[in-house]
Amino acid sequence: MSRWSHFRSSLSRQSRGRSKDTIAIAILAAVAIVMTLWIFTQQKASLPSWVPFVGEEFVQVTGEFTTAQAVTPGQGQAVDIAGVQIGKVTSVDLEDGHAVVGMDIEPQYLELIHPDATLLLRPKTNLNDMIVEVDPGKAPGQIEDGHNFPLSRTEPNVNLDAFLATLDADTRQYIQLLVAGGAQGIGGRGRQLSGALRRFQPFVHYTADLNRAVSQRRVAIARAIHGFSLLTTELGRHDRELERFVSSSKDALGNFANQQRSIQETLVELPSTLSTAEAAFSSVNRFSNVARPALLDLIPQAQALGPALRANERLFEQTTGPIRDQIRPFTREIRPVLTHAKQGSADLNKSVRGFGKSLEGFNGFLNELAFKPKDSRQSYLFYLPWLNHNFNATFNLDDPAGPIQRGMILISCNGTDLAYGTVEGIPGAVPSKIYLKTILEGARVPRKGELPPIAADPQEPTRTCGPGTE
Repeated sequence: MSRWSHFRSSLSRQSRGRSKDTIAIAILAAVAIVMTLWIFTQQKASLPSWVPFVGEEFVQVTGEFTTAQAVTPGQGQAVDIAGVQIGKVTSVDLEDGHAVVGMDIEPQYLELIHPDATLLLRPKTNLNDMIVEVDPGKAPGQIEDGHNFPLSRTEPNVNLDAFLATLDADTRQYIQLLVAGGAQGIGGRGRQLSGALRRFQPFVHYTADLNRAVSQRRVAIARAIHGFSLLTTELGRHDRELERFVSSSKDALGNFANQQRSIQETLVELPSTLSTAEAAFSSVNRFSNVARPALLDLIPQAQALGPALRANERLFEQTTGPIRDQIRPFTREIRPVLTHAKQGSADLNKSVRGFGKSLEGFNGFLNELAFKPKDSRQSYLFYLPWLNHNFNATFNLDDPAGPIQRGMILISCNGTDLAYGTVEGIPGAVPSKIYLKTILEGARVPRKGELPPIAADPQEPTRTCGPGTE
């Protein structure tokens, strides 16, 4: 048995019955690997691209410097463009008496660096934590992977002691006296001086922008100055008119001064007016916020309204002739008829009103019929079938004029003569006469000539109603 087989068998025997412990150990190992990778990323360490999730891909660039003092690879020292980190310092080598600094640049920033770019080593903190500041340049094209910047394109960090060492003894002594006098003149206001010096940088930038704008518009400024000279010359020729203008202005300002009290009262009312206007604007703002969705929803309708208006325009153009030549003459001819119809509708209005009151009474009857008394199981409609049954039992005979009630009505010749004589005796065509006559005819009361003949004796001839008959 090989050693590996023996190791696997021993491991299986040891883990038998301890599956939970084995799973816990595996989880802890995975968490340890993840935490290690996370710590590497937080410590500004650059892992190769083949490492999953945290690996990064970089482009290698080198730069030659006369000195690489305080440059320490592996400490996350950055490569910046305009304060934005685009890479890291990865190596420092000595070649031919000068330092060669290796840098890893992120690929998406490579197109920003042109062949005429310059590199500057500068401290980021007072502890000489160095960074490489890149000026991207303006030449066409971009650098490639492995590009090297020569000494002519780089500048190292210059320490103050190195700068002072280049000066002679008298100059250094003069600078010491100048610094001592400046410290005495500042008198403990070093922070204020530092703040003032820091404000010089934006001031210089603004001044440079202003100078560039002025230089770009020098022709316009020259024309403005020439125009101003012409204006002053013309004003010198019209000094009297200018004097009158000044006098008029004086009088106008004097009138304003005389109205000082009124202006003051107006200004006193101004805050309340502004408050009211502010409240109104707030209401308008709320209204606009509420109305905005509705107005946005109305946009399709407004867009569709254009074709509709154009179609209406065509309709109006096509109907102008018929309205002018046909409808308007027709309305002129029908106007007298409508006038007479209006006159005849006055009585109809009274009849319609009476009919409406009758319908109100009939509606009240139906309401009473559908009413259900309290503590009752049925409404009055329950008794309607019984009424229908009794009505059918009463009117169960039919003739050509419809159902008739069973019974016999006897009327004498004098009775029919008296009924129709009373109605005919009413003078004129009053409504009561018409009403009574309608009742008699509706009840089918026969007239004297419509009664059947009668016979007192079968041997005697029949006689109709007449004098002496009943």
